[in-house]
Amino acid sequence: MQVISVNNNYSSGMRRLAAFFIDHLVVGAILSALAWPLLGWRFGFDDFNFPFHWHNWDFSFISRNFLKETFIIIYYALMESSKYQATLGKIAMGIKVVNKNNQPLDFPKALLRNLSKILSYAILCIGYIMIIFDDRKQGLHDKIADTFVVKQ
Repeated sequence: MQVISVNNNYSSGMRRLAAFFIDHLVVGAILSALAWPLLGWRFGFDDFNFPFHWHNWDFSFISRNFLKETFIIIYYALMESSKYQATLGKIAMGIKVVNKNNQPLDFPKALLRNLSKILSYAILCIGYIMIIFDDRKQGLHDKIADTFVVKQ
Protein backbone atom coordinates (compact mmCIF):
# COMPACT_ATOMS: atom_id res chain seq x y z
CA MET A 1 0.00 0.00 0.00
CA GLN A 2 1.20 3.46 -0.82
CA VAL A 3 1.54 5.83 2.09
CA ILE A 4 0.00 9.22 1.48
CA SER A 5 2.10 11.98 2.96
CA VAL A 6 0.84 13.79 6.01
CA ASN A 7 2.64 16.88 4.67
CA ASN A 8 5.54 16.81 7.12
CA ASN A 9 3.18 18.29 9.66
CA TYR A 10 4.41 15.98 12.44
CA SER A 11 4.03 17.08 16.02
CA SER A 12 7.15 17.65 18.08
CA GLY A 13 7.96 15.46 21.03
CA MET A 14 7.63 18.42 23.40
CA ARG A 15 4.11 19.18 22.24
CA ARG A 16 3.19 15.51 22.69
CA LEU A 17 4.76 15.47 26.16
CA ALA A 18 2.76 18.54 27.19
CA ALA A 19 -0.42 16.86 25.92
CA PHE A 20 0.48 13.77 27.96
CA PHE A 21 0.75 15.83 31.17
CA ILE A 22 -2.56 17.58 30.49
CA ASP A 23 -4.27 14.25 29.84
CA HIS A 24 -2.92 12.75 33.03
CA LEU A 25 -4.21 15.68 35.05
CA VAL A 26 -7.64 15.25 33.45
CA VAL A 27 -7.69 11.46 33.85
CA GLY A 28 -6.38 11.73 37.41
CA ALA A 29 -9.15 14.15 38.32
CA ILE A 30 -11.80 11.91 36.76
CA LEU A 31 -10.47 8.79 38.47
CA SER A 32 -10.22 10.55 41.80
CA ALA A 33 -13.78 11.84 41.51
CA LEU A 34 -15.03 8.35 40.68
CA ALA A 35 -12.91 6.46 43.17
CA TRP A 36 -13.21 8.63 46.26
CA PRO A 37 -16.86 7.80 47.01
CA LEU A 38 -16.34 4.14 46.16
CA LEU A 39 -12.95 3.38 47.67
CA GLY A 40 -12.05 6.25 49.96
CA TRP A 41 -8.45 6.32 51.14
CA ARG A 42 -7.78 2.79 49.91
CA PHE A 43 -7.63 4.10 46.33
CA GLY A 44 -4.20 5.62 46.84
CA PHE A 45 -1.04 4.46 48.51
CA ASP A 46 -2.04 2.74 51.73
CA ASP A 47 -0.69 4.67 54.75
CA PHE A 48 2.24 6.19 52.84
CA ASN A 49 4.13 2.91 53.36
CA PHE A 50 3.45 1.66 49.87
CA PRO A 51 7.04 1.14 48.65
CA PHE A 52 8.16 -0.64 51.81
CA HIS A 53 5.43 -3.14 52.66
CA TRP A 54 4.66 -5.99 50.32
CA HIS A 55 1.34 -6.65 52.04
CA ASN A 56 0.00 -3.71 50.02
CA TRP A 57 0.41 -5.80 46.86
CA ASP A 58 -2.77 -7.70 47.50
CA PHE A 59 -5.46 -8.50 44.98
CA SER A 60 -7.34 -5.28 45.66
CA PHE A 61 -4.25 -3.19 44.84
CA ILE A 62 -3.66 -5.13 41.62
CA SER A 63 -7.32 -4.96 40.61
CA ARG A 64 -7.47 -1.19 41.29
CA ASN A 65 -4.44 -0.62 39.09
CA PHE A 66 -5.83 -2.87 36.38
CA LEU A 67 -9.10 -0.91 36.39
CA LYS A 68 -7.20 2.40 36.34
CA GLU A 69 -5.01 1.38 33.40
CA THR A 70 -8.01 -0.03 31.52
CA PHE A 71 -9.85 3.26 32.00
CA ILE A 72 -6.84 5.21 30.70
CA ILE A 73 -6.47 3.02 27.60
CA ILE A 74 -10.19 3.23 26.83
CA TYR A 75 -10.17 7.03 27.34
CA TYR A 76 -7.29 7.46 24.88
CA ALA A 77 -8.75 5.04 22.32
CA LEU A 78 -12.24 6.58 22.45
CA MET A 79 -10.97 10.14 22.17
CA GLU A 80 -8.47 9.38 19.40
CA SER A 81 -11.13 7.55 17.37
CA SER A 82 -13.70 10.31 17.91
CA LYS A 83 -14.42 13.18 15.55
CA TYR A 84 -11.76 15.21 17.42
CA GLN A 85 -9.03 12.62 16.67
CA ALA A 86 -7.38 13.68 19.90
CA THR A 87 -7.52 13.49 23.66
CA LEU A 88 -8.24 16.64 25.66
CA GLY A 89 -4.50 17.22 26.09
CA LYS A 90 -3.87 16.85 22.36
CA ILE A 91 -6.75 19.22 21.61
CA ALA A 92 -5.23 21.78 23.99
CA MET A 93 -1.85 21.41 22.26
CA GLY A 94 -3.33 21.60 18.74
CA ILE A 95 -2.40 18.08 17.64
CA LYS A 96 -4.31 14.99 16.52
CA VAL A 97 -3.73 11.34 15.61
CA VAL A 98 -4.17 10.14 12.01
CA ASN A 99 -3.53 6.97 10.07
CA LYS A 100 -1.06 6.68 7.19
CA ASN A 101 -3.66 8.11 4.79
CA ASN A 102 -4.14 11.18 6.98
CA GLN A 103 -7.60 9.90 7.96
CA PRO A 104 -9.17 9.49 11.42
CA LEU A 105 -8.52 6.26 13.31
CA ASP A 106 -11.24 3.71 13.83
CA PHE A 107 -11.63 2.34 17.36
CA PRO A 108 -9.71 -0.93 16.82
CA LYS A 109 -6.71 0.97 15.39
CA ALA A 110 -6.83 3.48 18.27
CA LEU A 111 -7.06 0.61 20.75
CA LEU A 112 -4.07 -1.13 19.14
CA ARG A 113 -2.08 2.11 19.31
CA ASN A 114 -2.83 2.58 22.98
CA LEU A 115 -2.27 -1.04 23.98
CA SER A 116 1.08 -0.83 22.19
CA LYS A 117 2.06 1.96 24.57
CA ILE A 118 2.49 -0.75 27.20
CA LEU A 119 5.39 -2.10 25.13
CA SER A 120 6.78 1.40 24.51
CA TYR A 121 6.85 1.91 28.28
CA ALA A 122 7.98 -1.60 29.24
CA ILE A 123 11.25 -1.38 27.30
CA LEU A 124 12.58 1.46 29.47
CA CYS A 125 10.49 4.03 27.56
CA ILE A 126 12.64 3.51 24.47
CA GLY A 127 9.41 3.37 22.46
CA TYR A 128 8.75 6.95 23.52
CA ILE A 129 12.34 8.13 23.17
CA MET A 130 12.19 7.03 19.51
CA ILE A 131 9.93 10.04 18.86
CA ILE A 132 12.89 12.38 19.35
CA PHE A 133 15.05 10.66 16.74
CA ASP A 134 12.49 9.51 14.16
CA ASP A 135 12.06 11.61 11.00
CA ARG A 136 8.28 11.20 11.16
CA LYS A 137 8.17 11.63 14.95
CA GLN A 138 6.72 8.15 15.51
CA GLY A 139 7.08 6.22 18.73
CA LEU A 140 7.09 2.43 18.77
CA HIS A 141 3.34 2.40 19.42
CA ASP A 142 2.81 4.66 16.37
CA LYS A 143 4.91 2.34 14.21
CA ILE A 144 3.01 -0.73 15.42
CA ALA A 145 -0.37 0.87 14.67
CA ASP A 146 0.90 2.77 11.59
CA THR A 147 -0.26 6.12 12.96
CA PHE A 148 1.08 9.66 13.12
CA VAL A 149 0.58 12.58 15.49
CA VAL A 150 0.25 15.77 13.46
CA LYS A 151 -0.47 19.44 14.05
CA GLN A 152 -4.09 20.41 13.44
